[in-house]
Amino acid sequence: MGRQETGSRKAGLWVVAVWLMTMGAPACAAQTGPAVAVVRHFQDTLIAVMKAGKPLGFKGRYAKLLPAVRGSHDLSFIAQLTLGPYWGKLAPASRQAFVHAFTQLTVATYAAQFRRYSGQAFHRSAAQATAQGGVLVETELMTRGHKDATIDYLVAPAAGRWQIVNIVANGVSDLALKRAQYTAIMRKKGFASLLAMLRDKIAQLSHGTLKG
Repeated sequence: MGRQETGSRKAGLWVVAVWLMTMGAPACAAQTGPAVAVVRHFQDTLIAVMKAGKPLGFKGRYAKLLPAVRGSHDLSFIAQLTLGPYWGKLAPASRQAFVHAFTQLTVATYAAQFRRYSGQAFHRSAAQATAQGGVLVETELMTRGHKDATIDYLVAPAAGRWQIVNIVANGVSDLALKRAQYTAIMRKKGFASLLAMLRDKIAQLSHGTLKG
């Protein structure tokens, strides 16, 4: 999973960074079908996990969601983007440790957020190709006909398949938020403190002491 960082790969980092600010620019280059299928399959898994949320418990939901998140999200690429210029300064072992913790936190957050079912359903409102070759899949989370949130997915091609590279909930970019938070910690406290923070959040989510 993920992409190897090469000269062109580094250029791709900047392309996605630009996507954060210019998502939705119409284009005809990308096919929306495969990208929509990735989002639909992931959201179907979320609903299934919610329906069995209580008997599964946190550990059960985590186990069900782990392969779904890994299969639909380009986690190593997203992790790189959240660290910005600090990624290139990390040793390979530190990069691996960060991606591992980032993956755990992502799955734990979903397991904590989608823990019970009350008639929720996802509805796709639109899907459009971006000028950069990705696809923006716009969806709404509904509960018995009432909209709870708009959740939009930026999906991009990676290693012959489509994967989610950013999620925008109610107009707020998850990647932009994490990038601002993580780079601030790196600047002020360093990598060890950032990794400790991620691991602490994972522990809190697993024990229900931190909302996802």
